[in-house]
Amino acid sequence: MSPKPLRRRKIIAWLLTVLCASACADGPEQSSDAAPSLKLAIVGQALIEHDPRAYLEAPLQSVAPILDEADVVFTNLEVAIAGPACACEPTRTDVFFHGAEPGVLDYLRDLGVSLLSLANNHAWDYGTEGVSSTIAEATARGFTHSGTGVSVSAAVAPAYLTVGGLTLSLVSAASVNSPEGARATEDRPGVNMLDPTSSTDWDRNLASVRTARGQSDIVIVYQHFQTDAEDGWQETWARAAIDAGADIYVSHGEPTLSGVEVYEGGLILYGLGNFIFHTKTELGRYTPDVWESVIAEVLLDERGAIEVTFTPVVLDRGSEGPLFFETRGYPEVAEGEAGEFILARLIELSVPYGTALELVDGTAMLQVRPR
Repeated sequence: MSPKPLRRRKIIAWLLTVLCASACADGPEQSSDAAPSLKLAIVGQALIEHDPRAYLEAPLQSVAPILDEADVVFTNLEVAIAGPACACEPTRTDVFFHGAEPGVLDYLRDLGVSLLSLANNHAWDYGTEGVSSTIAEATARGFTHSGTGVSVSAAVAPAYLTVGGLTLSLVSAASVNSPEGARATEDRPGVNMLDPTSSTDWDRNLASVRTARGQSDIVIVYQHFQTDAEDGWQETWARAAIDAGADIYVSHGEPTLSGVEVYEGGLILYGLGNFIFHTKTELGRYTPDVWESVIAEVLLDERGAIEVTFTPVVLDRGSEGPLFFETRGYPEVAEGEAGEFILARLIELSVPYGTALELVDGTAMLQVRPR
């Protein structure tokens, strides 16, 4: 898949520039100091096992237009993909096994997703064969992705995407309680694991961030954080990533919303919870906050994040009956009191980090730095 096209306003601006250059070829030389910019939409994790278009008439009806306005859409793919050539065997058989057919990638692509993390606790649900299959199917559809690989060197390496005159890089890691076999080594495909107690993991990932810093305009560091670690470790890691050159740190893992921080000019999103949540668990298994999240629309230029707009979304918990699992867990924009409640939670969760968000027309705004 090619990078998502620039929005109509940018195309019009480019056409006007070309026309002016042609009309004024004999006139004084014109110059412009305008720096390239783009909009990055970051959503919660995509635990997606079904293409909703097979079951619903208009899925994500209120969410899709928001993503369509973005130049790049990022999520974490929280499933292993069994491609047609994969001799995939599940590594678990409980309700927390999450594998899917390649068609779910087609849906994410059509929705506008172009940037993917593959590093998470379900990446190994089809074993080593599934890791390789997921990489192959994501690559075949043109996704820019990182976090897994044929070796640990490949799994930790930055991935690059150039859109609108800016090059974005993505370094992805997982801090999760997974079997040792899920960890990529130099001799085995797997996940780029970041053990909170391992200086080797720490150094390897920070080196990748520094490499990305030297080869891109915008550096995004992703961490799937769902492990036992001492309090404050995620904050320590996120800030270290910013210090190493990241512009944005974003995390999923525990399926609930967490706070926002601006640190040394970098944007830290400690947890965006769920975007699509195809859980096989029974109704009532999860608390209401698991079904609430936000879409973060980040305005970027070559110096990093400028401002963020947070739009609240609520996921359908489902109702018992035919197609229960296939039709639950999809987001729509949360309006009225429901949206206000989600944004109030985000504001409260961000207070400990000294972050002030402003409520504006059903969204929360964060000014990272002056334009």
